[in-house]
Amino acid sequence: MNIALDCDGVICNFYLGFSRIANKLFGTPIVTNINDIKTYRWENWYPMNKKQHNAVWQEIDDNVPNFWLDLQPLVNNDIFLRMQNMGHNFFFITSRKNTAGHTALAQTKAWIERHTTLSSFSVIPSHRKGEILDRAEIEYFIDDLPENVIEAAIEAPKCKSYLLVRPYNAYAISFFQQSHKFKNVGIVYSVEAFLDEVENETNKNIR
Repeated sequence: MNIALDCDGVICNFYLGFSRIANKLFGTPIVTNINDIKTYRWENWYPMNKKQHNAVWQEIDDNVPNFWLDLQPLVNNDIFLRMQNMGHNFFFITSRKNTAGHTALAQTKAWIERHTTLSSFSVIPSHRKGEILDRAEIEYFIDDLPENVIEAAIEAPKCKSYLLVRPYNAYAISFFQQSHKFKNVGIVYSVEAFLDEVENETNKNIR
């Protein structure tokens, strides 16, 4: 079975890493808990304007080697061990850009090797996740960005896509629940719940 996961906001704590760089540059707070993130736009909730936001990215691009590799995990080792024991093919599809140091692909691959014991996985950097899901014949997918889930539902209709709910994307819950168009979209509140859904669906198919 082919299963795909987004990285940032799903298994990697991008917000902690980004806020650490912002703190270094501007003395702004370090945000350790992803549930404290209110919206996608930093300037809408965090004491940092757009110019400062761009300056943080510039710092990452020029002076922070391997930013993606040093991010903290959002899931514990038990989840990664469970994934390993499931015996499926895992794909990590990310829209990360290249930064200082190694490529985004190389950093992401090294991060997974550092934090998991997965023996069968692929990393695919792409902004066109729906197209990738369709071509790779992915059967289950999880992402924290509603737009990516919508794209997946449209471009990879055979894939069961899930929105991982966070405070910053909770506005989309009712949209998916009330929609007649996106019936192949599910709602979960953790990666563990996503894996539960995968196993439940697998068991149904076996029966």
